[in-house]
Amino acid sequence: MRRLAPFLLLVAVALATLLPLACSPSSSPTFAGGGGASSSATGSGGDLFGSGNGSGGGMAQSLTIEPANAVIDVDNGMSAPVSFTAFVNGILVIPSSLSLDSTGIASVDKLGKVTATGNQGGVVKLKAMKDGLVATATITVNLHLSANPDSVPPADQMTLEAASSPDGTTTWEYPYDKTVFPKGLLAPPLMWTGGGDDTYEVHLAGKYAEYKLFTKAPNPSKVAIDEEAWKQLTESGKGGPVKVTVARLVAGQASATLVADHTWTIANGSLRGTVYYWSNNLGRVLRIKPGAASPEDFLQGAGVGGCSTCHSVSANGSTLIIGGDVDVSTWDLLANQPVLSVGSVGKSLRNWAMPAISPKGKFLVENNAPLPGPPGGSDGMWDPTTGMKLGGTGLDGVFLDMPAFGPSGTKLAYVDHNAHTLGVYDFDEATGMVSNAVKLVEMGGDSSLNAIAFPSVSPDAKSVVYHRGVWPNSLDTRNGPGDLYLASVDQPGVEVRLAEINGDAYAFAAGDRDRHQNYEPTFAPLNSGGYAWVVFTSRRTYGNELTGDSASTKQLWVAAIDQSPVPGADPSHPAFRVPGQDENLNMRGFWALDPCKPIGEGCGTGSECCNQNCVEGVCKDPMPNMCSDDGNACTTDSDCCEMGSKCINGICSAPPPN
Repeated sequence: MRRLAPFLLLVAVALATLLPLACSPSSSPTFAGGGGASSSATGSGGDLFGSGNGSGGGMAQSLTIEPANAVIDVDNGMSAPVSFTAFVNGILVIPSSLSLDSTGIASVDKLGKVTATGNQGGVVKLKAMKDGLVATATITVNLHLSANPDSVPPADQMTLEAASSPDGTTTWEYPYDKTVFPKGLLAPPLMWTGGGDDTYEVHLAGKYAEYKLFTKAPNPSKVAIDEEAWKQLTESGKGGPVKVTVARLVAGQASATLVADHTWTIANGSLRGTVYYWSNNLGRVLRIKPGAASPEDFLQGAGVGGCSTCHSVSANGSTLIIGGDVDVSTWDLLANQPVLSVGSVGKSLRNWAMPAISPKGKFLVENNAPLPGPPGGSDGMWDPTTGMKLGGTGLDGVFLDMPAFGPSGTKLAYVDHNAHTLGVYDFDEATGMVSNAVKLVEMGGDSSLNAIAFPSVSPDAKSVVYHRGVWPNSLDTRNGPGDLYLASVDQPGVEVRLAEINGDAYAFAAGDRDRHQNYEPTFAPLNSGGYAWVVFTSRRTYGNELTGDSASTKQLWVAAIDQSPVPGADPSHPAFRVPGQDENLNMRGFWALDPCKPIGEGCGTGSECCNQNCVEGVCKDPMPNMCSDDGNACTTDSDCCEMGSKCINGICSAPPPN
């Protein structure tokens, strides 16, 4: 096996002796194994620098990199770089180019020294090129992050790390075991009750990053995860399981116990868009972006007072419909200004309470469900910019309860006004026409929750999520129980109770107090990270922070749903509270995309761009005959670069983590 040498040393030695020489620098780890992956070609040979003056004749040439595989461990930001050497047929050479396929994980200089950034863990490929030959090597970067703000002594740290027996005196409260978290969110607080002013170890261990926190915590406990550490943990790799343990050491005891021994999953991407919701206490619609520390009171900023409630938002984020008591019905979200008051065309402002608004904001269908207010009162379809009724759409004379357009613009879900069954129409957003009404689920499908309310269509238009309650109180989240369900569009009559979201079998800290308190689900317009996402209203408690009765607790929660659900099987996962929202009574979250960005602006994913194509962080026109990265535009699954990706609502959606 050849010993390793940095390229700079290679140049100096070659100039002096023209003989190959390599060394093993003390700053680099020692690796076992042979040469790296290589390519070969037949050529005329070459000297040490690949100048073509050697005597190789017609000998096939092969470029290799050593070491073939390397590991860099980063301890609280500190690590040693690794130097790589290249060979053509065993002769040391200087590659004409060196590159890494992820600059977020590591960097490489022209001499072959690879240095971890310390920002992300994961696997990165080093590619070398020389005279048409290509070779690669693999570098695995692992992040080890730790904090000890309360100066827990080493002996206690070792005791905490050895904990294996469950703790019998504490009660875990938040987050839930088996929760799926997207990337890009604020770190969830860890909350439990029981014990005294004890010493704890919090350990989060992913595939390429781990975080250890040794700390003191009172009772009840609420421990914050360092935001930078959380970002590094969640951004490392393509998501996957994170082992979560919290160990407790009581002063004077010889062994520690486990307060929590859970597993979370980090999705293979971040959430997209903005959630618009009604803050009951304020009486206004607010909005919050995933990852934000607080909501935006955008209507107050635009001078809108009064009760702006009973709202709907178009999936593309252009149009807000208000059905409250303010003299605004249609609001332009792009310009942040009013467009129309239906009062000016002779209708009650409440007629447009919680209507369906098409994905591009062009069409509106009134909600005729018997809600307080009351809303609706009209059949058919409407123009939200003029307030005029549109004829010949297939809805003349038809009254719908809880109508909702799917984000793909191909389906309109509804509850039948008379039979109270769940159904869908086919919808053509180009013409505004509906057709082919299909009944999906009967009203009384669940013996205890016999009524259907607030349906929402998935991004792939294959499922409808909704809540069930008890007629007629199911329509008003102030009264009665509620739980979430999913119906199949492709297989009418098949519905599944979303038991994981509802927490049917979960050991809630508040017990049965937290069950049957779930309402008003809405799908995000796009899948991300390998999942569909649903925002919903829940009256459940939030750890030890919001613990009042159901009348005083009402917040927005989000849950992941498997990207390819099996009809009849529960595809859902436990939910997490939307971080950053105010602690008022919040409800009726609508998920919408943000205004698109023109070519030339910075982007994180193609769905942010008006042409739906993001390349190297910039909105650009797509290259002809090229596959599409995750988040970029597509027509079929085969358009997507990553194996296992699916084309959903015109965007490549990455597979779930494994």
